[in-house]
Amino acid sequence: MAQAPRAEAMSREGKGTQASSEAGRSQPLSWSEVEQRLARGGWFWLATVRPDGGPHLVPLFAAWAGTSFFVASKDRARKSRNLEAESRCVISTDTGDLHVMVEGVAQHVRDEAGLQRAVDAFQAVYDWPTRIRGSQLDADYGAPTSGGAPFEVYEVTPVKAFAFPTDGETTTPTRWTWP
Repeated sequence: MAQAPRAEAMSREGKGTQASSEAGRSQPLSWSEVEQRLARGGWFWLATVRPDGGPHLVPLFAAWAGTSFFVASKDRARKSRNLEAESRCVISTDTGDLHVMVEGVAQHVRDEAGLQRAVDAFQAVYDWPTRIRGSQLDADYGAPTSGGAPFEVYEVTPVKAFAFPTDGETTTPTRWTWP
């Protein structure tokens, strides 16, 4: 099991929040609260780096699996090619009252145990039935942004994460770092 991240409350003053002072909730948000939101699924955004150094941002379904995200993508898709060349990436989402950004490192998953964890995660989060075929996942359908089956699988392990309340008051902006 991965070690829990270190949480740090960030200043509430300014920085786009409605908070005009440090008053209000000043304790960092617990990572377990954020994990519960990530596990609900929904639309996420994946930011990768193009070979020329330019940014690439796409919507996708990312399945939180307890300590990491799983992402499925066509091997020819720009996001797959970018992750093969540069594994650092960012996954972000809006959970309604909280904007969450997770900086991480992607690893191409090809082994059966890792692929099975991805199958289980996609099923649990999205009720999406996938199956292992060789070193990829197969499915009868996929999201329009996936590129279509067969899918390469990437596991994104967090290195740093941030959460910002959408109203500036209900939670404290928080930064997490993993050892």
